[in-house]
Amino acid sequence: MLFLIKMITFNPSMNYFNSITMKKIITLCLFAFAFLISSQNTFAQNTLEINAEANTKTKELRKVIKFDQDKMQAVYEALQEYGVAYKKISANLSANDERLKKINNHLDNRLKDIFTDEEYQKYLQNFRDE
Repeated sequence: MLFLIKMITFNPSMNYFNSITMKKIITLCLFAFAFLISSQNTFAQNTLEINAEANTKTKELRKVIKFDQDKMQAVYEALQEYGVAYKKISANLSANDERLKKINNHLDNRLKDIFTDEEYQKYLQNFRDE
């Protein structure tokens, strides 16, 4: 805190000190800003991958099961949620086997609520056996 107060107060004898200090602070701020941008870019990339995968899987399900547009949006949201949860544990699946089963069961329950009984059976036959 004392350091910042010294920087703010103008003293002609410390002019050299202030310019060097300001350069260091500006450099530090630029590095911090660059770090924030890169971390947001990584998060955005993961989100884009999850959304693309959910979209692809939804289209595959729709080709086989033939459900309507309203169900398509609900299935897409369920698969997005699954993708986010799966991404969190994907680095170490062997250690998270129980969690993976729980995530898969949650997806199955969400889809069971969305689909009719006949559609859900088609889903189980065609996609859960993989």
